[in-house]
Amino acid sequence: METLVTVVHIVVAVFLVLVVLVQAGNSGGVGAAFGGGNSSGVFGATGANQFLSRLTYAAAGVFMLTSIVLTVMQGKSGKTGLQEKLESSSPAATSVTPPAAPATPSESAAPANAPAPAPAAVPEQK
Repeated sequence: METLVTVVHIVVAVFLVLVVLVQAGNSGGVGAAFGGGNSSGVFGATGANQFLSRLTYAAAGVFMLTSIVLTVMQGKSGKTGLQEKLESSSPAATSVTPPAAPATPSESAAPANAPAPAPAAVPEQK
């Protein structure tokens, strides 16, 4: 369901951008390049402006509605997408392992109470 609403949201967003670009503004806009100044067109002299204005309002309404629906659908889990990805990729979230047992001292290791080796001598500079 979320995928369908996302697809509708993207299509409406692109359609809204195109409808706004085609509308004639103060200088004619892109609509004038496609014959927007033609008074004997299909919609008449002012019919295209009213039609595109209504189309813009309808597309904006659908865009806002899909935005709200997507926000509600995402908010049901209470987590953002990034938070879910971080939790799923974290090794602590996938499995809990018990702490490792303390290592037993091996025969080659120095005993705990042995003195530390002396640092190598650094030659003095003149």
